[in-house]
Amino acid sequence: MSIRPASILQLTLLGFFLAAIPLALGLVNTMVQVDRLAEKVQQAVHASTSAVESGRLIAGQALNMERSALQYLVLGDDAILARYENQRKQFLEEMDRLLSLPRDPVLASRLEQLRQNESRLYQKLLLAPAQLADEEKNLQENEQLADLAAPIPFDVTALVSRESRRINEQIDSLRRLLLWQAVVLIPVALLVAVIFSVLISNSLRRLGRAIRRLGGGELSGPIRVRGPQDVHELGEQLDWLRRRLMALQEQKTSFLHHVSHELKTPLTAIREAAELLDEGIMGKLTPDQAEVVGILRENSLQLQEQVESLLNFNLALSEEKLSRRHPLDVSTLVPAAVKKHELTLKSRNMKVELDLQPVQVNGDEKQLQAVIDNLLSNAIKYSPDGTQVSISLRRENHQLVMDVIDQGWGVAREDRKHLFEPFFQGRSPSTSPVRGTGLGLSLVRRYLDMHGGSVELVDREKGAHFRVRLPLWESS
Repeated sequence: MSIRPASILQLTLLGFFLAAIPLALGLVNTMVQVDRLAEKVQQAVHASTSAVESGRLIAGQALNMERSALQYLVLGDDAILARYENQRKQFLEEMDRLLSLPRDPVLASRLEQLRQNESRLYQKLLLAPAQLADEEKNLQENEQLADLAAPIPFDVTALVSRESRRINEQIDSLRRLLLWQAVVLIPVALLVAVIFSVLISNSLRRLGRAIRRLGGGELSGPIRVRGPQDVHELGEQLDWLRRRLMALQEQKTSFLHHVSHELKTPLTAIREAAELLDEGIMGKLTPDQAEVVGILRENSLQLQEQVESLLNFNLALSEEKLSRRHPLDVSTLVPAAVKKHELTLKSRNMKVELDLQPVQVNGDEKQLQAVIDNLLSNAIKYSPDGTQVSISLRRENHQLVMDVIDQGWGVAREDRKHLFEPFFQGRSPSTSPVRGTGLGLSLVRRYLDMHGGSVELVDREKGAHFRVRLPLWESS
C-alpha cells in the first residue's frame, strides 16, 4: 500500500523542511566551530598577555634579586634578606605562571636553568655572610640571574608569535571547512528542492494531461493520476467525468444513428417520387409544376447529402481503426472529386488547377475520397465566383503532402481553434444557399487520424490553405 501526502501543500511543506535540514545542520555546525575558535582565540590572547607580563616581571625581578643578594652578601643585613625573599616569592610565582602556558623548549630550558641558579643563590644567602670567604661574596656564573633572564621577554614574544600563527592557521582551516560545507550542503538542499519540485510539477502535469485528454475527446482509457491525495482525488473525479462523457457520447451517437436512419427512409421516398414526377410517369407537368418538382428534387438531394454526412460522422466516431485498407494512388482520386463538382464549378465560372504527382498510400479509398471531396467542396463553398482552387500532391520526407488552396475570404483567426470541431460553423461568408452541417472538416480530421495522417490550416494572406499529410506506402 503506497503512502502519499494528503495534499500539494503538505508535499510542498515537506520539501521545504527536508531542503532546510542540511542548511540548518550547516548553520549549527558553523556556530559550534566559530564558538570553539572564539574560545581558543580568547584563551590565546589571555595566555599571550600573561606570558608577556610574566616575562617582563621575571626579567625585572631577576635583576632586583641579584642586586639584593649582592647587598646582603656585603652588608649581612637581615632586612635585605627579607626583601630578597619577597622578591623571590613573586619571581617563583611568575615562573610557575609562565611554565603553565604552552611549552616552548628554549624558554622552558632557560626557565629551568634560571630556577637552578636562583636556588643555588638562595642556598648561599641562607648561610651567614660571616662564614663566607671574600671571593664567595661575589656571584658565581651558575648563581647569576639577570643575564640569564634578560632574553626571556624575547623568548615570550617569539612564543606569542608562534601561537598567533597557529591561531591564524586554525582560522584558515575553519574557513576552508566552512567553504567545503557550503559546497556540499547547498547542492544537497537544491537537489532536495528540485526533487520535490519535480514531484509537484509531475503531479500537476499529469492532471493537466488528463484534462487535455477530456478536452480532446479521448475517452477510451481510464484516467489515473498519481500524486498527493488531493491530486489523486481530482483524478478520480476526472475519471468519473470521463465515464459520464462516454455515456453522453454513446447517447448522442445512438440518437444520430436513429435520427439519420429515420430521416433517410422518407427522404428516399420523397426523392424517388420527385424523380417519377420529373420523368412524367404520372402525367405531363406544366412548366410551373416542373419548376416546383425540380426545387423539390434538388432540396431533397441536398437534405439527403446532409443526412449521409451525419451517418458518415456517426460511423467514423464508432470506428477505432480502419476495417479495410489497400495500396492506392491518391493522384487518381483527385480528378474524380473534381468531376463530382464539375457542374457547380461551371455555374460559378471557377477553375481547379491540378499539380499531381503519383503518390501511393495504404488506406481506405472511400475515406480518402471523402477527405479530398470535403476539402474541395469547402474551398468552392467559401470562394467568390470566377476564382481558382489549386490542388497539389507530392512526396516530402517519406510522406504524402497535399495542399488545397483557394482564393476566398480565408478563416477568421478566432475560428481557427474550433475549425475541426463537429458542427462548427465559421464566420466566413458562404456562396452556398444551403447552410452545411459543419461536419465536413471534422470527418476529414477523423479519417486522417485513422490513417495516421494529419490536416492543418497553413497561414496565408488571402484565402484558405489546408495541408494534408499521410505516411507513404512502401512496397517490400
